Amino acid sequence: MNIRNHLRRFAGPAVAALALSLATALAPTASAAAGGDAATLAHANIGKSAGTCADTPTTNSLGGSQFETSCSGNGGNGEFWCADFAEWVWQNSGFYTGGLTAAAGSFYVYGENNGTLHTSASYVPQPGDAVVYDYSGGGVADHVGIVTSVDSSGDVITANGDWNGISGSSESTFARSSSVVQVTIPASERATGDYVGAAEMTISGYISPVASGSGSTPPPVDSGNPYSPNAVCGSGYGVIDSHGLTGATVYLLYDDASGDNCVVTLATTPTSAKSMNATLAVQGGASTSNPGTFTYYAGPVTEYAPSSCVEWGGSYNGSSWTSGWSHCGGGSSAPPPSGNNIYTPTQVCGSGYGVIDSHALTGATVYLLYNGSTGDNCVTTLATDASSAESMNATLAVQGGSSASNPGTFTYYAGPVVEYAPNSCVEWGGSYNGSSWTSSWSHCGNGTVTAPPGATNPYTPTQVCGSGYSVVDTHALSGATIYLLFNSSTGDNCVATMATDPASAESMNATLAVQGGSSASNPGTFTYYAGPVAEYAPSSCVEWGGAYEGSSWTSGWSHC
Repeated sequence: MNIRNHLRRFAGPAVAALALSLATALAPTASAAAGGDAATLAHANIGKSAGTCADTPTTNSLGGSQFETSCSGNGGNGEFWCADFAEWVWQNSGFYTGGLTAAAGSFYVYGENNGTLHTSASYVPQPGDAVVYDYSGGGVADHVGIVTSVDSSGDVITANGDWNGISGSSESTFARSSSVVQVTIPASERATGDYVGAAEMTISGYISPVASGSGSTPPPVDSGNPYSPNAVCGSGYGVIDSHGLTGATVYLLYDDASGDNCVVTLATTPTSAKSMNATLAVQGGASTSNPGTFTYYAGPVTEYAPSSCVEWGGSYNGSSWTSGWSHCGGGSSAPPPSGNNIYTPTQVCGSGYGVIDSHALTGATVYLLYNGSTGDNCVTTLATDASSAESMNATLAVQGGSSASNPGTFTYYAGPVVEYAPNSCVEWGGSYNGSSWTSSWSHCGNGTVTAPPGATNPYTPTQVCGSGYSVVDTHALSGATIYLLFNSSTGDNCVATMATDPASAESMNATLAVQGGSSASNPGTFTYYAGPVAEYAPSSCVEWGGAYEGSSWTSGWSHC
């Protein structure tokens, strides 16, 4: 490679003045999307030489005879031009380049001046970033390249000007014989302080370009931050939550294709570099942060968490916030997202909730969940194929108590609506784009959750059927038990089929028929139990039964 120590010189005043005059003429509204343009432009010039002065003459991809002063900066001859190439890419992608020179280290100083120097080991490089190697202070470094992409394995792909020149030659000979070369930084070597074997140098930091400026620091951006959370985190991410700080906003994003969460803290009206951070932790897993002094944003920080709760937050200039464990993925005990909806009911309602019932609408499903630790019920309506915002609602009422709903126009889900109901029946339902449904009073609790003997199900048959009921008979299925209960005060019978060791939603049913009278059943896919089904039969025989995952049973006429 033979590039070490070739890039320490500064450009002369005339070149610096030219760069500054060009930079200040740039439109001040260049957006973060140009970062992708910078990556594309850098990649388009792989294989190009210094220009028409090179041993293998080429023009750059925009038709120019050189990159900045790659062919003329050394007294009319070729100069060490890795910084020329990086500056040319940023400038022609609409970014501010004030303060940049032909010295690789000027990019490090640029990052310090503009608040976009990333030195945290957890920082995820972004397309368009500059990567500086072996910075020794005073604007002196050995090399600078441009990040063109980060692949699915985390490897960082870079484009590097003035690479592979003739070793041990003069500056002009090295410049004429070198070219733009693609170099891959392995994921295990991409952090600041890592030695990169392919480059034979150590990473000193990554620098993000800024949208506008004059002099050595950018002016206030009157229209607010030119970056968006989606642009910072990258293609495929969507915002799922946010929290306002004093002077900034923390955003949580999710990429359903990869299962990754991303957090970024964006200054509201950036005027100068401030102390900022973005944090993300996976419950029972890894965590990451990006503390530093930045002008526009801290982060992005990413973690894989398709089935886990996350704790996310950030800080800005002394104002900070961290969430509780929230936005929990589906895991093994919750139904998966329907259609292309990236959310699950347990993710919407939160940690500790389990699905106990559901009802299909046209284009959506309404879910009823319960938290045995808190006694809270939760209802959410999830679109099956979330393609656009539609009229939706989720409703929940406690018999003899309060009620809640969440009508509105949403893309993914309505709700969650939550009510405390450990000892009461609930009426729950929802609507989606004109299709609606509301249950009768059901799922009546009876206080403290106590599991049946030998079972891990957090519910009891008396909790499911409600206060006043007592178990009068049972029948074991493979993986579940059917319970028959009677309420002597009302004359009602009740049947519930309860999973012994609930791990996922399974096909279940509970049935009850009165001899010479009515009957009821509750077939469906449930995690904890099917039912309750109740019928008035103080003086009649009943036929009761149930099913669980292919195992079924029905009594004869009995309990007359």
